[in-house]
Amino acid sequence: MILRTSYFYQIRNFKRNMIPVSTAIWDPKYFHNFTGDYNYLFKDKRGIVNGLRCLPIIECGRAAQSCKGPEHCAYNPQPACPFLKSYRDNLEQLNINTLINDFNYLASAYQTYEHINDEIAIVLIVYETPKNPCSERKELISYFNSRGIDCKELTYPII
Repeated sequence: MILRTSYFYQIRNFKRNMIPVSTAIWDPKYFHNFTGDYNYLFKDKRGIVNGLRCLPIIECGRAAQSCKGPEHCAYNPQPACPFLKSYRDNLEQLNINTLINDFNYLASAYQTYEHINDEIAIVLIVYETPKNPCSERKELISYFNSRGIDCKELTYPII
């Protein structure tokens, strides 16, 4: 299993061996097939699973200080943003072993069920593009890398 980050818009470019897992407090409606149910899983027309959410990471965002957006940010440029600092502090409270075990289990079960030979990529999904300096992706990448778990922005092909 490999771990990457990306954003919702890019799911349309995913391959079958990529599993998008939302880390956002609120997902776009299409990610749950417009059902309004955050527990609804489905495959899109290309066969990519949608609707999976990583609740431990989502709770880090809920617990973090609120962000008013980059246009209202008194802390631009980064890294003084209290939201991202609070978000990272909350990530530090997670049980990394449980999280990685869950990701590995998901990847293994999915690979077996879908008969996929390629390595599975768990892709942690955020809203913002990589160009947005206020994205939680930087904290997610830093958090996993600081624990010896390779995590970076998804690029094609996956390396």
